[in-house]
Amino acid sequence: MIKTLFALFTLTLQLLASNYDCTIINIEAKLFPKIALLEKRIEDDKSEFLNIAILSSDIDAYFANKFKNSINAHYPDAISNKKIIVTTAIFDNNLKEKPDAVIVLYHSPQELRQIASWANKNKIISFAYDRDYLEYGLLASIYIGKSIKPYLNGATIKKYGFVFDSYLLQLSKFTQQENSQ
Repeated sequence: MIKTLFALFTLTLQLLASNYDCTIINIEAKLFPKIALLEKRIEDDKSEFLNIAILSSDIDAYFANKFKNSINAHYPDAISNKKIIVTTAIFDNNLKEKPDAVIVLYHSPQELRQIASWANKNKIISFAYDRDYLEYGLLASIYIGKSIKPYLNGATIKKYGFVFDSYLLQLSKFTQQENSQ
């Protein structure tokens, strides 16, 4: 009986945690690694790996794993001669490993600001599941509607010196938001 109640409680929490859409997760999982490879520092890096961390809260661990599995399914071998290594983590300013990119799932506004500040200072590309998170200083997101369009935070790119391939810049829509307070 206790196991059944625990299972129902866990399932309810997962369903109420956030409004994640599996189709969006799948599209973003396919596009975020490609966008990361269009950043000059990553493009020029001779490492054979592209390390991506998916940052979530405990309650969103299920969706973080769905994201991870989707990326691994899209890129089982390599992309642009780089093997993609995907991890999931709870954000901490002292993460031992500094990934090349992070995918940020739901966090409070204060946590989003902390993540953005940490990522930008460490030259880590930050992808937001929700493009509204760009207002907190995260770097990129994707609009999925009638068309699919990358969104880049122009203020963050300028302030922290991120350099993207000109093709991506022409294709993208820019926001000028960085609310770092």
